[in-house]
Amino acid sequence: MSDDTTTPPGGDGAGKDFTRYLPQRSFGLKLILVCGLALLMAIPAGFVWALIYDRSNDAQNAVFEVSQLRGGEQTMMGPFIAIPYERDIVIDDKVQTQRGSVVLYAETGTAVAELSTETLTRGLHDVPVYSAEATYTATFQPARIADAAPANARLEWDEARLYMTVTDPRGARVVEMTLDGQALEPEPVDTVPTVHGSSITYQRLVGARVPWVQDRVDGTLEATANFTVTGAQRISFAAFARDTEISMRGDWAAPSFEGGVLPDDRSVSDDGFTATWRIPYLARGAAGAGADIMVDNLLGLSPAVRLLDEANPYQSIQRALKYAPMFLGLVFLTYFLFETTSGRRAHPAQYILVGLAQLVFYLLLLSVSEVIGFTPGFLVAAVGTVLAISLYAGSVFGSLNAALKALGVFTVLYALIYTLLRLEDYALLAGSIASFLAIAGTMYMTRNLDWYGVGKAEERARA
Repeated sequence: MSDDTTTPPGGDGAGKDFTRYLPQRSFGLKLILVCGLALLMAIPAGFVWALIYDRSNDAQNAVFEVSQLRGGEQTMMGPFIAIPYERDIVIDDKVQTQRGSVVLYAETGTAVAELSTETLTRGLHDVPVYSAEATYTATFQPARIADAAPANARLEWDEARLYMTVTDPRGARVVEMTLDGQALEPEPVDTVPTVHGSSITYQRLVGARVPWVQDRVDGTLEATANFTVTGAQRISFAAFARDTEISMRGDWAAPSFEGGVLPDDRSVSDDGFTATWRIPYLARGAAGAGADIMVDNLLGLSPAVRLLDEANPYQSIQRALKYAPMFLGLVFLTYFLFETTSGRRAHPAQYILVGLAQLVFYLLLLSVSEVIGFTPGFLVAAVGTVLAISLYAGSVFGSLNAALKALGVFTVLYALIYTLLRLEDYALLAGSIASFLAIAGTMYMTRNLDWYGVGKAEERARA
């Protein structure tokens, strides 16, 4: 009777110790556990991402502080003429005086800029800055003014001004302007609502009175300007004439060409760069003259050069962290293959330690790269991490051969990480192929593996 109550059908006390029949040594269950651990390790990777984001913000603050002293990213626009007018209009049966300005752009214009660059340091962060000497030439057709003026407008010729714009006049060092060979006296202009209304939101004006009277409306006018300005990171020049040619030359070896239009000709070398843009009237997309037109419409087409800081590691580290789950999985998969081909087993805690070592790799990469640059920083962090997890593999699996195999595999793996970071456009393709090859190799190496571990469980049950 007691046997009936203590031993269920199946006999021999199986009900008391049914776990004996579970595949406790099942490689299938172990692989599922390893995959789960790889996913869980993505959680602390998020904290590393937050740290990188915070350090990147510190770098942006350093750029802002330097920009406050140097003028920041500068956008400049060459000479244009504005002439105030007033006219009488009838509103609600009442005659009111309306004021505005007629804006005249140059027929042809050139801007030639020479950039001298240097790198300033704020804390651990480097900020590329420049001093730009810009020379402008412009040819005007004053006869267009009368055609562009509104009906019944009374032009105030004695209030005509020759204007230029710059984003931050604190960076202005030298401003010289001439018209028909006569030197003008430029001065900063705080607000000129009759020129641009409320359109210019971040440009500041520099203006000089034009020495002419009403009968000076025929022929052409030649204007020149020299503008020396300091700034940081980026400089651009608006297409200020109906037909504009812009040339820039500098000693920065890593420029990025921006501003809505690529250069017609460019050359980049270790000694610097040269670039030339030609923007015709139709491509500019703005009238050559008009009443109360928005001057800042021209700023949308402003050939620009950005001084890329190749020593800035944050973008590369963020890109590397995007692939962290994939590489965590590949390292875990490598350890799992060592486990299946050796006579020793790895505990889940040992997988966690290996995953933490990989996460510390990103912390090392961040901290060292801030000091010595990304490429040497990557080399230091990768060598340290590869040695640590390879020697650990030799210890876990009790074999020098395992350590050497791990060293080879993980060296290739971290070389793949660096390659992906440098490929940029083809990083996804390369990463996808590498992942496919890793999975295909695992499938091949485990093709004869007893995933259920049933055989061993049955042997234990019969023991």
